[in-house]
Amino acid sequence: MLAGRGLAKAFSAHGLFRDFDVEVRAGEIVAVVGPSGCGKTTVGNLLLGLVEPDTGSVERRNNLSPLRFQKLYQDPPAAFPPHQTIRTGLRDLAKLHRLQWAEVEKLLTRLRLHQNLLDRLPGQISGGELQRFAIVRALLLDPVFLFADEATSRLDPVSQKEVIDFLIQTVRETGFGILLVTHDRALAERISTRTINLAGHEKSRSLASGIGTNAADRATDSSRPSR
Repeated sequence: MLAGRGLAKAFSAHGLFRDFDVEVRAGEIVAVVGPSGCGKTTVGNLLLGLVEPDTGSVERRNNLSPLRFQKLYQDPPAAFPPHQTIRTGLRDLAKLHRLQWAEVEKLLTRLRLHQNLLDRLPGQISGGELQRFAIVRALLLDPVFLFADEATSRLDPVSQKEVIDFLIQTVRETGFGILLVTHDRALAERISTRTINLAGHEKSRSLASGIGTNAADRATDSSRPSR
């Protein structure tokens, strides 16, 4: 569905990686782990076409709109216009893409987002709720690929679990692929189909060969920060 072949990227004199291959197939959660500054986010941005590789190429399924390749950002407030209500943003999106409001309401129900939140500004709701609204916005565009860039790192443990559980469930139901960037190696190995350690380009098969029936439950403990 989506692959990078022989990728290399450097910013100024700082080389991130070279001769790097990555592939995300339909129905997969591929996790990318590694220390800060090793280029995890850059890998996802290269696959989305937000950044150009210095060398190498990105292959995407033909005849698909770029809108079907979506990104969840690490900082939910930064992904929303600060002076626009959530309802206005979702209505504009639905109108632009000729979607029925009932489709928005269905996703709101699935993600347990109350209607009274719609008339608030992004800064007036919690980070977990805002990240779920970001998921609603992405799913309305019927994605085939979702780049989750540290999408739960700034959420409280309960919100982390809700977001992870929903993403796993949606992958099972729709078959889209996810590239998950995270610092949490335990979470990566528990919910991913494959884990890529970008430090030294080490690649390893996770303990689970796929997204097992207990993946959401196993993700619970790993999403809780130590106290």
